[in-house]
Amino acid sequence: MFLNERNSKIDIDVNMLNKYKMDKIAYFDIETTGFDKDEDVIMLISLGYFLNKKSFYIKQYYAENIEEEKNILFAFKEDLKKYRGWCSYNGKAFDEPFIANRMLRNDINDFIPPSEHVDLYRLIRPYYKQLGMERCNLKSVEKYIGINRLDKIDGGISVELYNKYLKTNDEKLKDVIMLHNYEDVLNLPKIFKVIFDIDNSEEVVRDNSITEKQLRYLKFLLNKNNVNIDTPLERISKRAASKVIDNLLKGNSESEELLDIINNSY
Repeated sequence: MFLNERNSKIDIDVNMLNKYKMDKIAYFDIETTGFDKDEDVIMLISLGYFLNKKSFYIKQYYAENIEEEKNILFAFKEDLKKYRGWCSYNGKAFDEPFIANRMLRNDINDFIPPSEHVDLYRLIRPYYKQLGMERCNLKSVEKYIGINRLDKIDGGISVELYNKYLKTNDEKLKDVIMLHNYEDVLNLPKIFKVIFDIDNSEEVVRDNSITEKQLRYLKFLLNKNNVNIDTPLERISKRAASKVIDNLLKGNSESEELLDIINNSY
């Protein structure tokens, strides 16, 4: 297992950092040999966090051979323990379930992911068209806020490079893969600017937004059941509204569960 640790200066608006408690969560991304979480393995994990408001630290765990997957997973698990929240880009659908499954496959049975997962992709996706983006992938969002990467590859190329690395142990290939994943994590805190701008704009309305009829009925049900959900209901999706209404009609009045439904619907 190869470990790489870097500390970078980072310029984040203090109001934004405090609003989202950005210095209290971990930032992560993985590189895998494919999309099958049963058959493919994790080659690289990058974990980032704030040392202070201007300093961002990233630790990378690289498997120098397939058998070292267990080593990088265990080291990552131990470092992650102190965080109750973590942040990714599309990690709810891919990274988190992949990590959880590979932990079990490697007989690491005590892995408990942080309780809060901030998936920036899910927060941006309902608004990206209004913001003028053609796509909602990570590099499109980075380009939107003016981030220029040193890395020039994508995740698919990482797989090809890693397979070559396993045969040659070429350090240059390893460096290219690690730079790609490093910048993925380094840029996650910067992408909060898109969320911050959305939250502070009354003009940006999400795609597939809750209808007026749904909003009135949802407010009626919440009031009837004496339930308070700490989120702006005007900004939730039709899908989320339908799920919450259905749960309320079935007798589920737990505000935390209803909020989870909203946060996991987009």
